Amino acid sequence: MDRICPYLALADDGRTVADGFDPEHRCHALTPPAPLERSRQVQLCLTEAHARCERFGAARTAWLAASSGLPRVAPDVAFGRTRLVLEPEAAWRNLTNAPATRVSRPALLVAGAALAVIALLVFSSLLGVLGGAPEDSPTPTPTPSPSVAPSVPASVSPSVAETSAAASPSLVPVATPEPSQTTYVVKEGDTLNSIAVLFGTTAEAIRNANGITGDTINVGQVLIIP
Repeated sequence: MDRICPYLALADDGRTVADGFDPEHRCHALTPPAPLERSRQVQLCLTEAHARCERFGAARTAWLAASSGLPRVAPDVAFGRTRLVLEPEAAWRNLTNAPATRVSRPALLVAGAALAVIALLVFSSLLGVLGGAPEDSPTPTPTPSPSVAPSVPASVSPSVAETSAAASPSLVPVATPEPSQTTYVVKEGDTLNSIAVLFGTTAEAIRNANGITGDTINVGQVLIIP
């Protein structure tokens, strides 16, 4: 029996399914196909437990009845031979960080033209500065003038001292930006211990950072790595 339910497929393509949670998944055992919440996909549709699903049982019974009792292959085999199972990547359907935006060719041409114009203007300005510079002339030596010591008052009144203290600028602490968080998308076969070893931390620290009790994690779940 196929691990993934044969009635699970994408909304726009009934013969294609992603091997992991996808918001575009629909239950094609119902008419019209119905959307599926994340917990149902992870616990039933993407596992062998789909055989116990009431939707799967009803659809399979109707399929057998339509075949007039003739011996045929199970729906799992029939669907499995005709559909495509996709392995989702890290940025599958924007579940994690979005992929880099591809710059179109017209945008590159416009940017290149703008850079060429800026370079031409800078080069013209440099030529004007170098061509119009005056000839070097000897710098006259300044004649030293006698310095006059400023008179210092014998005492400073309290009002002047208070005014000086009030005029001094106060130091404002600058907030240190917090470091960005590290995240990880759970893949099939991952455990809290294996993820902790991968990032050099502990499973308990990952539980505390994500509010997890126990050791259960789901495929496609985004974890905060402390």
